[in-house]
Amino acid sequence: MASYVIRRTVLMVLTLIGLSIVIFAMLRLVPGNIADILFDAAGFIDPAEKAQLEEELGLADPIPLQYWYWISGLLQGDLGFSYVSELPTYDEIAPRVPITAKLAILALFFSVALGLPLGVISAVNQNSKLDYALRLVSLSGLSLPSFWLALLILMAFVSWFGSIPIYTDPPDNLWDELLLYSIPAAAVGFRSSALIMRLTRSSMLEVMRQDYIRTAKAKGASDNS
Repeated sequence: MASYVIRRTVLMVLTLIGLSIVIFAMLRLVPGNIADILFDAAGFIDPAEKAQLEEELGLADPIPLQYWYWISGLLQGDLGFSYVSELPTYDEIAPRVPITAKLAILALFFSVALGLPLGVISAVNQNSKLDYALRLVSLSGLSLPSFWLALLILMAFVSWFGSIPIYTDPPDNLWDELLLYSIPAAAVGFRSSALIMRLTRSSMLEVMRQDYIRTAKAKGASDNS
């Protein structure tokens, strides 16, 4: 047991290190850097000043050394500084965390509340028209990207029907806030609900094929018992 835990821990650490290297490499592969952005925004480029800024920011250091500065600061909770807003990155992220957490929780609730019952219904009505329809819905949910679904919902409720504004301040009333978050939560959670529905259907069918279920049906038990 101890060796298994050690192996899994080492594998997790190596995976995180590999993921951090991939993220760092992707950031460095993007054309330009923060010095280019700042000088472009200022409307002029002085090569000497740009080189000095790159030196101050560590952009002139070797790539492995830049990675070390980045990952060591990240492990110490230093998320860096935004040179666009001139605020620490933590101060930029912190106000958005509560709204993101609410949206994530509601999306999780939506995916479970929709995926579980539909998966059960699909399994109980195996190979029926209802089953085929639900399987088509789940396949569409897995195939359709969340951002595309969000755009479709935004177009439908804002542009076509005009039932909701494109932006509104968070209301003080809890019920109004839930209604406000319901549509974004549906867009985020629809893909997960499709996955949960397919997993639930597969699990239900596997259980329904067990010997004790067949024995109970042979003795006269109904599907609803």
